[in-house]
Formats: sequence, structure tokens, C-alpha cells
Amino acid sequence: MSRQMGRVVSSILERHFGEIVQKVGDDLFSYGGRPIGMLVRHTGLPRNQVVDSLRTLLKFDLATFEPYNDVVVDYKLLPENVLLMIRYPRYLLQMKSKYGSEAEMLVEELLQQATCTATTLLFNIATKFKDDKEKNITILGLKDMFISLVTAGYIQQAPVAELKEGSEIPTLIPVATIVPDLDSRALLQAMNNGHINDIKDNIYWRVNYDRFHLDFRDEIMIKAITRRIDENAGELMRFLLEKMYLTSAPWAPESSPLCAVELRERCRSAATDKPLLHQFVDQYLKVLEENGAGFVRRVGDAGSGQFAVRARHAALQLVLAALEHCVTERLGSKAARIFRLIYTKKYIEEDDIQKNAMLVNKECKQLTYKLMEEHFISVQPMRKPASAGGLAKAIYLYHVKLHTVAYTGLEMCYRSLHNVLRRAAHERSAHARLVDKQRRVRTIVHGMRLRGEPQRNIDDVEETLTPPEQAVLQGVEKRLKQLSTAELELDRNLFIFKWYFMYPYVE
Repeated sequence: MSRQMGRVVSSILERHFGEIVQKVGDDLFSYGGRPIGMLVRHTGLPRNQVVDSLRTLLKFDLATFEPYNDVVVDYKLLPENVLLMIRYPRYLLQMKSKYGSEAEMLVEELLQQATCTATTLLFNIATKFKDDKEKNITILGLKDMFISLVTAGYIQQAPVAELKEGSEIPTLIPVATIVPDLDSRALLQAMNNGHINDIKDNIYWRVNYDRFHLDFRDEIMIKAITRRIDENAGELMRFLLEKMYLTSAPWAPESSPLCAVELRERCRSAATDKPLLHQFVDQYLKVLEENGAGFVRRVGDAGSGQFAVRARHAALQLVLAALEHCVTERLGSKAARIFRLIYTKKYIEEDDIQKNAMLVNKECKQLTYKLMEEHFISVQPMRKPASAGGLAKAIYLYHVKLHTVAYTGLEMCYRSLHNVLRRAAHERSAHARLVDKQRRVRTIVHGMRLRGEPQRNIDDVEETLTPPEQAVLQGVEKRLKQLSTAELELDRNLFIFKWYFMYPYVE
């Protein structure tokens, strides 16, 4: 865990939970496992505030605990889970685009509650939107959607706390997720009564982040193939990934062999939407194998051909593309050409770089040294055997240690993300009064429109925001929107790097 990662984690905790939780989280990140007494001593906070902060972190699965002895418990921060809070908008967008607004509401409420019983979750959402005739939300429709999300794996059962014999410290034990059995009649009766006290439900649920991440991985691979070849090839990549889930572990480095006959059957079922794919499926498999950046490879000829999806190689290629883009943005396209050349040649001398990159000698040397200074490339000295009566001559071979360079790219993402978060926090605090005034005006206007008041009165309220104030607010909203977009783009790069580091490093 690096210093840059700690700064990002600290900024996220401050934005979502405030300064007190941030202070406790910073101490846990810096020193690792800590008991409550040490946290109170080092943070200088009252014991009740430290306990409340730990309770919040544990509730949202941002920290964990383990027994130090029979009485004392060590608490540890989970920084990877803290970083996932940036990804919440992507989770909601995924739900809305795939299952609709009801699924988005369920996931959003569950993210806000961290863990919740199904009955409480459905009742809260149905109560909140019962007067909204446009959305037409019913508790039975929410129940069906909740069961669909559990079946698809987007929502899973939360771990259960159990006490071992002779110990006062609970242990969280994961349980197998089962499809919930919800009584529709009891839910309708609870809506009529306005409370759920009569329903006994002690099974808690939470969002399964890993299921969303599989969707993000598949989407990245499909979009990469679509841009590289065409939409039909992207759709074929989707079919390959669907078949992969049936025969292999979801995050397997390489899938089990997938038969071409089954792929043809799948393409035949989608012939109405993709007629060219159904007609030329063999040709598309050949193109995908030869020009698909190594995402798919042929592993056998049985059953008209067998193919494997190479998730690990796909992560490597995407990381390499991200690093090339990073070099281009920082040092220019010529430096990216040198970086790409060195990676392709594995090991190369300085004179050969200048010849193959077709650059002026001075400029090539400057860019090569700049790449070394930024830790994008490395140099390996080697000595030639000495000739008779002569001295041994040293040569220097340039190469790319991709695993090390990927860590450099990861640190750059953390640094950029921290800058974006701090800048957004500054924008909000610098214009907090105006933003609060705008929020109050919008709330009042919304209430007046619901009551059916005349437009003249509404205009009078809206005019309390002067034109200079509106101009400032427009600028603030524009900058915050740009920062939010940058935050999501950085998170996409972080996802690719973390996907790459998920697999063991092999030279």
C-alpha cells in the first residue's frame, strides 16, 4: 500500500463520512491493525467517537477485525473496498441499463444502507415512491426484481456473525446465497398498515461487487474488439464470454476450450439482429484469432475447432495500451514510439533505437533518457568478452519491465485521482453558500409547482438568484461535471491495472 493510495483513501473517507472517520481511517491505513485503545491514544479523539467511526467502517465493509487475544481485537482498514466507493455511479448505471429503474433503486438503497433485510429494503423504497405516479413503483414489482438480482448474483447474502465456544469475539462466516422466500401478502399488508413490525426477517443482504466487476471486464473486452474489428466481432466476443461462464471460473486466466459448433448455434439464434455474423461466423472466428490482440486463441480442431478466451492476456494488452497512452500524454507521440519499439524488441541497444524509430540521434537520446527518468523503461548493462590483449567492452540494453511500469502507472492514477478529489472538494467548499441557496430555491419552487401556484409567484422566487450568482453557479456545475468525468475515467484505468495485477506475474 503506497502513500498515494493512502491520500486517495483519506479523501474518499472525508467526502463520504467526514473528518472524524477520516482521521480513524488514516491511522488504520498508516499503522495497520490497531486496538481501540491505541486508536484513541494516537488520534486524540474521544473513545465514543472512535467506536462510532469503527462501527461505520465495519458496517460498510471498509474495515475488518481479528482477535489479538481472548479480549483485545485489532481493527484493520480495507483500502481496496474504500476505493470502490468511487465506482458507485457505475454500478447504478449498469443496473439501469441492464434491468431498469427498479433495479437501480434497489441497488442504490442497498449501497446507502450497506446491509439490509429484504423486507426493510422493499418497504423503504415502496414507501418513498408510493405517491410518484410517473414511476409507478409497486412493492410486488420490487420483490420480483429483487429476486431477479439475487438470482443473477448482483445481490448476495451478508456474512453471519458467530461466537466460538470460549471466546467473546464474534467471527464473520460467509453463507451460501439462497433465493429469498418473500410473502407477497405480508408485504401488501405491511404497505397498508404503514409498518413492517409484524414481518420476521433476519436475513441481511448486500451488494456483490465482484459480479459488477465481471460485467465491467466483459464490457471492456467487447468494446476493444468492436473498435479493433467491427460490431459483429464484438458480438461474437460476447457469445464467447457467455460460454466461458458455463465451463470455467469467472476470473480464470484462460477459459476451457469452447466448441465452434456451439458458437454457430448461438449465432444462429441471433441471426435476425446480426445476419452477417451468422453467415460468416467461421471467418469472424479466424479474424478474431489472428487480429483480435490475442484475446482469443485456437486450442484444438475437434468439433470444427476449439477456442479459448485469454482474460489474462487481454488484461496485459489493455495495460500496455494504457501505458502507451500515458507516455503519449506526458512525453509526446515520439516517446510513445520509442516505448512501443523497446517493448516489441524485448532488449535493444541505443543505436538500434535511433535506427528503428527513425528519429534524429539527439532527440532520440533525450526521449530515451526521459523515459528512463519517468521509470517507463530500464537499462541492463552487459559486458562483451574481452579480445586478446584488449579490455572488455560494456553494452547497454534497454527493455521494459512491464510489471514494474504497471505499478508506476497505478501510482500515477492514484496521484491524479487524489488531485481530482481535492479540487472537487475545494470547488464545493468555496461556493457552499451559493450551492445551498440554489438548493433551497429549487426545493421551494418544486413545492410551489406541486401545489399549483401561479407562475408569477414561482418567477419571483427564482429571481432571488441574481444573474451574477447564476453565472457563478453554472461555472461551478461545469467544473464539477468535468471533475466527475475525470474521476470515472481514472477509475476505469484503475480497474484495468487491478485486473492485470490479479494474475501472477510471469516474465
